[in-house]
Amino acid sequence: MQPELHLYDVTLRDGNHALRHTLNSKFVADYCQLADNSDVWAVEVGHGNGLGASSFLVGKSSEKDAELLTTARSHLNRTKLAVHAIPGFATIKRDLVPALACGVDIFRIATHSTEATTAQKHIEFLRNKGVIVHGVLMMSHMNDISGLISQSRLMQSYGATAIILMDSAGYFVPNDVHERVDAIKNALEIEVGFHAHNNLGVAISNAAEAIQSGASIIDGASMGLGAGAGNAQLENIVSTGIRNKSINSDITKFLEMSQKVENEFLDKLPSVTSSSIQSGMAGVFSGYAPQVKLISDELGINSNNLWEEISKRKLVAGQESMVREIAQDLMNL
Repeated sequence: MQPELHLYDVTLRDGNHALRHTLNSKFVADYCQLADNSDVWAVEVGHGNGLGASSFLVGKSSEKDAELLTTARSHLNRTKLAVHAIPGFATIKRDLVPALACGVDIFRIATHSTEATTAQKHIEFLRNKGVIVHGVLMMSHMNDISGLISQSRLMQSYGATAIILMDSAGYFVPNDVHERVDAIKNALEIEVGFHAHNNLGVAISNAAEAIQSGASIIDGASMGLGAGAGNAQLENIVSTGIRNKSINSDITKFLEMSQKVENEFLDKLPSVTSSSIQSGMAGVFSGYAPQVKLISDELGINSNNLWEEISKRKLVAGQESMVREIAQDLMNL
């Protein structure tokens, strides 16, 4: 039997990329009040790169993790509070333990799609703490299906209760999603989720395909607020789900959330651009888009050439300092 579909809201975490990590407690409080009255299963909160990631390299947060999490917790009663954590940015003692104290319900431990072993200590620590633990494979297009199954099985063995495939670069089209979700769903005994980005303009189609292929946890952000071209728009996931009868929810609650985001961050809303399409085609992390544009304009180089070179060097999130070095290398060719 297919598990109940869970809508997982990343607006207050992935959306922080679009806001350059300036998310504040006031907006978190207002948004969580709205989300708590919707059919959102969980709201993810924090720095765009997750717990402990605030830094000059990937962006300094305007408020500390604990401030945002404590605020969110106090305004969520029905809806679960979730966080994203990448081993290396997030440590057990400095980040996971305080987050537990803040009342986080769901921890997502995320690694590159070929590096699940780096999540072992974090997942094993959390699995006996009475919280839900997801294993997340970021940049999932950078591993083949058999590799994704192998990495997913490792996370399952550590104690993850679900595997989330992240299309971090917005590279997939629906058939890619079907092949991967279906294969992992049939290979594991735990739930499978999917996280779409809209670089090629097909995030909603990809999310719908994931649901049809057996994913029971679907990520979305109000107004698509997220890195690069943004995430799958949560309100559109719900509206299309209502139309095809895969979701039974009150769309008005989700529209209230999207209107809140639109009213507050109209000038920050993501869109599909030539740069985001270049990013998606190259299979490069969506969050690099502002940096690629800035450096390309500054140095007078073709942004498409820069995206392609970043792709060749297989950069992932957290290697932002390399973008300028690569651009300078291109100038010297």
